[in-house]
Amino acid sequence: MTKACALQIVEHCGENVFKVKKDNLRKIYGDERVANLPLVVLCIAGAARKGKSFMLNFFVDYLTLKEKFPNKQWILNETTQLNGFEFQDGEDRMTLGMWAWNHVFIIENDEGKKIAVSLIDSQGTFDRGTGYEDCSTIFAMTSMFSSIMCFNVFNDLQEDKLNDFTAFIQHGNKIVENIGGPGKLFQNLVFIIRDFQHIRRWEGENGGQKYVEKILGDVSNEGLQKVRDNMKESYEKMYGFVFPHPGAKVAYETTSKISEMDPSFVVRAKQMVETLLSKRNLQAKRLGSSQFLCKDMAEYVQMCVKCFNDNPKFAPKAVQTVNREFMINLEVKRAIETYEKQMDQAFVSHKTGFQTAAILSQVIGDKFKTVKEQIENRIKDQNIRFEIVENIKDEIKRIFPKYQEKNALLLENEKKRLDLIEKQRLHQAELSQKAAEAAQQKREYELQQEQERQEYIRREAETAAQRQREKVEYERKQAKLLEEIEKQRKEDVRKREEEIAKIQALLAKLELEKERERARSQAPSVIYVPQPPNFGYGMGNFGGGGFVSDMSCFGGGSSGYGSSGSAMSNSSGGRGYTHTVGKNGGNYYHGPNGRPCSRQTYNNNR
Repeated sequence: MTKACALQIVEHCGENVFKVKKDNLRKIYGDERVANLPLVVLCIAGAARKGKSFMLNFFVDYLTLKEKFPNKQWILNETTQLNGFEFQDGEDRMTLGMWAWNHVFIIENDEGKKIAVSLIDSQGTFDRGTGYEDCSTIFAMTSMFSSIMCFNVFNDLQEDKLNDFTAFIQHGNKIVENIGGPGKLFQNLVFIIRDFQHIRRWEGENGGQKYVEKILGDVSNEGLQKVRDNMKESYEKMYGFVFPHPGAKVAYETTSKISEMDPSFVVRAKQMVETLLSKRNLQAKRLGSSQFLCKDMAEYVQMCVKCFNDNPKFAPKAVQTVNREFMINLEVKRAIETYEKQMDQAFVSHKTGFQTAAILSQVIGDKFKTVKEQIENRIKDQNIRFEIVENIKDEIKRIFPKYQEKNALLLENEKKRLDLIEKQRLHQAELSQKAAEAAQQKREYELQQEQERQEYIRREAETAAQRQREKVEYERKQAKLLEEIEKQRKEDVRKREEEIAKIQALLAKLELEKERERARSQAPSVIYVPQPPNFGYGMGNFGGGGFVSDMSCFGGGSSGYGSSGSAMSNSSGGRGYTHTVGKNGGNYYHGPNGRPCSRQTYNNNR
């Protein structure tokens, strides 16, 4: 952050030669923070080594507080120490040329609007090192730069002090008429009367104001009255403040501590600062009807300094010319700014451009008409108004190609945009068609898939039904086959049983015949007629000279083997009961009639 300090804006290089410090002007008044704000300029002028810089530091302290804390009360007490513009006592001058505080303050006026405040210190006048013409030039520049012009004088306000204004303000009305302004050339003139000799007589809150009004009142001397009339005609408002001596330490030791100043001096300084910079008294600098913005100050200072360098004798016409030229240029510049804003807004409202040159020309004409009406309502002087309007016309013609190019570019961009939209539309239509075709193909594919799926389901169902029918048929045939097999088996069993029975009967018959034969041969006196045997399963075999079957036939105990060789037959004598061991190892018991009986029955009758 740049340290707050005073920067030289106009250098006094020598007799009738002043140089503008352009870089410092741009730094101070071109700062984006304040550039577009209305500007209040408080300048101080007066004789050399009379404490002008010292008085400005009260304004620095007040503005520093109000910028940070707008609603806080400004208090000057024993702990306060003023800082700002450098000052010193003695005969050697401290300030050369013109110096501005490098920080432009931002405070609010009574309408709540932000306004910029700049403080300017000037070189002391009417000393042994500055000629009369240069003194007049410095005084004149201070008056032209300021909206609040503070004139620092000592002891009282006498005619010699008022004469300092004569060389400049006697032409004030002519300048005002020349620039066509509605009011006076200057705005506020403040008389700061230091070490006032009659302080007790003019004590009180408005003592200084009453004293100045008395001094500037009507006098009988025509020449002196003319000075007073010129001042009243040149300044909108005049203030007066009277001060006692600030104290020995201020005068001889250049102190900036409030505690080392005369309390009465501090009270009056506080009253002056709060009056001049109160919210209701904050009025932006004007030139004619044109209000200054902060960024306008740099150009105005350069034009004024050039004017005074070119006219060292301070020709009033030169001052008139520079003010007139600056005001016209300022009005034209602001009118063009307004015109360009309106044109930019018109293009914002018609982003696609104006289709024909006639429409564009009509829009330009409408915007020019609006700007012209604003000028006519504000500038009353017909000659000034005519010159401003003509300059605006020339400037509009100069910048007209810019809007032609802009409109052509917008039309071209719109055409490209429409072409792009059409391409996108065609591309989208193509994509939509392809998407529709793809969707149709998908639907057809899905339909085909569904048909195939349904056909597959149908075939599967038919196959399943066929398999079920075949299964049922197979089971039916299987059951029938099993039935036939069972029937055949039963038939085979029956036949086999019949065959076995036949064989057994045959064997029994043969055995019986053998037994009869044997019985006849062995015991002819005893005849045993056994009951018919109960033959088992299987075929009997002959061997060993005896009859072998699956059962025992005779009493006395004989045994034999069945057809399989695994069955044993036992027989016990008595009552015709038989015991047979089957091929599976089972025991079978039969009665005399060949019927099966229990083992117990067999045992009981054996």
